[in-house]
Amino acid sequence: MTELTSTALDIIRQYAALLETVEEGLDYVEASFSDPRRMHADVLLADILLALGKIGETNVYLCQLFVGESDLVGHIERFADVLEAAAALDGQLSDAAAKERIVCERLSPAFQAWKLAAEGGLRRYVVQ
Repeated sequence: MTELTSTALDIIRQYAALLETVEEGLDYVEASFSDPRRMHADVLLADILLALGKIGETNVYLCQLFVGESDLVGHIERFADVLEAAAALDGQLSDAAAKERIVCERLSPAFQAWKLAAEGGLRRYVVQ
């Protein structure tokens, strides 16, 4: 297990909280496709896409931090799958059917799978 500074532990805890927030946001966006009362889903989706960029930036730091833990680094690097799914939304945001298909069938499942694997590796650092 890598020895971490209190600053690094704080970053990891904030990162884990952001992953939870993105997951909740994706759940809301998915539900909004069948419930028109859920407003602002497009704004939330835009915020999620920004958050994915921040997660990607933080992943660079985490890979450096955990350079000796190849399994954890491997999980973190698989975030590329999530970014690939998110990239499928490019140019599709005005097409409701395409947006729903991409979010529900690609982006959300890719994020869920990645998050589960990444959290498994980070859990020992977050829960202390």
